[in-house]
Amino acid sequence: MTYPTTPSYLYTFSVPTPFPVGPVNLYLAEGEPLTLLDAGPRYDPARKALTEALAERGYRVADLQRIILTHAHPDHCGLAAELVRESGAEVMAHAETGRRLAPGAEAQRVAFYADVMRWAGVPMEVLTSLAGARQGASHYTEPVTLDRALADGDTLQLGGEDWRVLHTPGHTGDLICLYQPQRRLLLSGDHLLRDISSNPLVEPPAPGQSERPRRLVEYMAQLRRVAEMDIALTLPGHGPPITDHRALIRERLAFHEKRARHILETMGDEALTTHEIVSQLFSGLDPINHFLAISEVIGHLQWLEVEGRVTRREQGGVARWRGKTRY
Repeated sequence: MTYPTTPSYLYTFSVPTPFPVGPVNLYLAEGEPLTLLDAGPRYDPARKALTEALAERGYRVADLQRIILTHAHPDHCGLAAELVRESGAEVMAHAETGRRLAPGAEAQRVAFYADVMRWAGVPMEVLTSLAGARQGASHYTEPVTLDRALADGDTLQLGGEDWRVLHTPGHTGDLICLYQPQRRLLLSGDHLLRDISSNPLVEPPAPGQSERPRRLVEYMAQLRRVAEMDIALTLPGHGPPITDHRALIRERLAFHEKRARHILETMGDEALTTHEIVSQLFSGLDPINHFLAISEVIGHLQWLEVEGRVTRREQGGVARWRGKTRY
């Protein structure tokens, strides 16, 4: 698939995923080197769709010369190692993506999230179901080694044109976008999606640090950064293209402000765990969405804490939050 304002060398196609988010968009940049942006999950329907999409353009997996990963979530990177084995393609991503996809990294992250869920006051029976869901998701990816780490401001060539790397932490700490200024074209990964509000996920501290990052705070800062850019078209990691990024960003910022107010109203005058807040906000969540809800509410509580609107007290390894100021 192509869109009228995209360069002729850039081909867009979607592959299915086993996750609630639905299909993921992949981008093929023709020319030297033949480049695939994101790889889809390690999942038979995705593998088949990717092979067929390449064949439509006259290519095989073995023809790939470079793979750029926007971030380390399974729906975006799961097939990367397999594609490299077949093609010998060079792999590029943010340095943090490389750390997350290194052998043994997933086990460390599973242990980290178990600790976070206990800190959030999640009961043991729910912890068990969340752990099972996370282990299930790990089947859709495998370790892969980066050949080049990308950083904010780096330049890459796609189709003979210069594209700028944007590091946009928020949804996850390693997320990158690619921007072509002359075409005013942004490949946004999961930073900006038209029909889905990207969920800033709770994540481990960076190497050498002890404090968990405040991903929602970072996400909102990066949304404002992108809103100031001259962009005519945004091609995202999921769903249809975006033709008015500033209007969409205003909606996203308003959504998070509204959610923060709702959380404060839900808390009232009580000191509640994150799990208790989530239980009042949402009902009937499956394990994956329960984890996402816990992560989102932690993000909002961190933001409200930075603003001085909530306080946190920890006892027995469990955090309780109390509102200080009503909206």
